[in-house]
Amino acid sequence: MKEAGIETRLVYGFLDAGKTSYIQDCIQNDFFYKHGTTLILCFEQGEAAYDEEALAKRNTSVEYHDGEEDVTVFCLRCIEAFRPDRIYVEMNSMMQDLRTQLPDCMQAAFSVTWIDWKTLPLYFVNFTQMINQMVSASQQVVFRGCPSKEQLEPYSQAFRLMNQKASYLRQDPMGYHEKAFDLYLPFSLEDKEIIVTKDRFVPLWLDALDHPEHYEGKILHITDPLELRQSEANGLWRAGRVVMACCMADLQFMAFEIAADGLPGGWAVFDAIAQSGRDKYGQRKLILKPDAVRSVSAPSPSIIDLRSIGSQ
Repeated sequence: MKEAGIETRLVYGFLDAGKTSYIQDCIQNDFFYKHGTTLILCFEQGEAAYDEEALAKRNTSVEYHDGEEDVTVFCLRCIEAFRPDRIYVEMNSMMQDLRTQLPDCMQAAFSVTWIDWKTLPLYFVNFTQMINQMVSASQQVVFRGCPSKEQLEPYSQAFRLMNQKASYLRQDPMGYHEKAFDLYLPFSLEDKEIIVTKDRFVPLWLDALDHPEHYEGKILHITDPLELRQSEANGLWRAGRVVMACCMADLQFMAFEIAADGLPGGWAVFDAIAQSGRDKYGQRKLILKPDAVRSVSAPSPSIIDLRSIGSQ
């Protein structure tokens, strides 16, 4: 049957974030209409409305969920009626389990989250968990109407932790697109020795994740305590901090592997030579070879909370 394995694109975002305009622009500017039909399933209606007459010229139909009908039944009914070759879904951020209700025949090929710059500061403080749910499920995140990269920089670490594999784009008020984040490093990569304080740990970890070669052979002075944990699976030691980008359910232990045995566990400060190694998949990673590990008391608070940037 035609509906088996229908390519589906999911478009996330809060109300009036630009989802409708994005979907309509995609359909008007691509050539899919020459190769079959497109169906838009809309689960949220904002100020912008679909130009159904123009979309019809691109072999595209729009169906609106009334908020009452079972989601799976609605999707299957629309698929049966229109037999589309591809589907766009305008998601509703308030329906947090919406994706799990989409029928199996809708195969998500791409997911994007649109975030309106004007509402980002407010939503980041009050709806961080909902933002995380959308961003973590997306391959691309677009910040709509943001005047400059510099204004996005304070949010860089939090969003990178929500989804380290997504591409992040800034769309300025004139519609120009560019990469949203250039990771800010609060130290110079030209230095042979780097002092690692609390505010430097997360940017160091994020940069080392992609570019371990930046630190190979350098001496890292860990002056703010890191927690030492030994893996039960392989016995390897790691040193890091628990970081919260969203909520307590989203805690991550961001850590570096430690090339040492017989460590005391708990919290410690130390100096270390940074070396490169490879993980079990053959990917390069940064390994720390410590010297003079000194046990200290746990910092207070022990969790690094990245949500605080929204109130700055």
